[in-house]
Amino acid sequence: MMARVLTRIGMAAGLLLLGGIGLFLWASSGQLSQSELARVRSYTPVSKTTAPDSLTVTTYNVGYLSGMTNNAPVERPDSLFYANMDQVVQHLREMRPDLVAAQEIDFGGARVAHVHQLDTLARRLGYPTAAQAVNWDERYLPFPYGRPAVHFGRTLSGQALLSRFPIRRHVRTVLPRPPQPFYRDAFYLDRLAQVGVLDLGGHPLAVINVHLEAFEATTRQEQARRVNTLYRRLADAGIPALLVGDFNSTLSTGEADSTREAEGPASSRKKTEAVADRTMQLLLKNTDLRPALASRTSASGTATYPADAPSRQIDYILYSPQFFRVTRAERWCGAPAPPSDHCAVTATLQRVSTTGGRPSYEALPSLLLPGSE
Repeated sequence: MMARVLTRIGMAAGLLLLGGIGLFLWASSGQLSQSELARVRSYTPVSKTTAPDSLTVTTYNVGYLSGMTNNAPVERPDSLFYANMDQVVQHLREMRPDLVAAQEIDFGGARVAHVHQLDTLARRLGYPTAAQAVNWDERYLPFPYGRPAVHFGRTLSGQALLSRFPIRRHVRTVLPRPPQPFYRDAFYLDRLAQVGVLDLGGHPLAVINVHLEAFEATTRQEQARRVNTLYRRLADAGIPALLVGDFNSTLSTGEADSTREAEGPASSRKKTEAVADRTMQLLLKNTDLRPALASRTSASGTATYPADAPSRQIDYILYSPQFFRVTRAERWCGAPAPPSDHCAVTATLQRVSTTGGRPSYEALPSLLLPGSE
């Protein structure tokens, strides 16, 4: 009798274990194929234009328009996302950027009421085309930790480029992942270098849109080395290129890696590494890149994070004076309440005439990095 009871208990435990494993595998798996992770979306025909004399660019970690509640274990009404979308649309209408590089933008996931934020921005602002790069595709994300009502659930998000010019090439490069337990890694987002090649009157402009590791400095520095290799490959070929996005690091030399929330499941604990963060130094090594939003006397004048009380600049538009000069640069954090936990950075870049003329597409090098997916 006892043996029979123990057998039934063992079978029940085994079924529960198998069920748990099956649920874990199902929840942490994505629904998109590899070919669907990077795509160019078209909304209206792109007008053929001559090469513009200047280009207005915005980079913005939109934090899926969750305001200052990003990753907090709270329930968010749909009205929050609608109001924040309206605020961002109004700001971009005023700035009139030719190019918007977005990070943490959702493509119809459950946490944003299934709104495709990229499509919404493109259609409301009249952008003819956009490049979409998915970095988080989970059937069910049990984060923030706690009761199911605050879980993100079906998650589909990433990075994007909204452009008024044709996007001729688009490459999604996955950067190195931080070391972490398998159960955390299974739900962690990919960090990407998204590369789009825009057609400016028949000549290429490369845009590298990044969202570097927020939690672990050693991994972030390796990611910076990879991005630096990619940028220098373009620069050596004479291709004008912009490096933009959320770098999760400041330009301050030798700054200790300070504490801030990380994106995703790893944010249940904070970064507390007392090591020198050399991310930006490695990123800029052997380049002439400089930030469009130049340093001012007051550090708060350029700080982009957190949006409700900015203290650190971690969002940048980096450009080469060989090809551009800045005629305007400003940040925007949102009012009366920030629509994201980051501030947006916008710059108008006037193109500089070069003695060698403007490059052709034949000069474009490979946009893929060794070891990337």
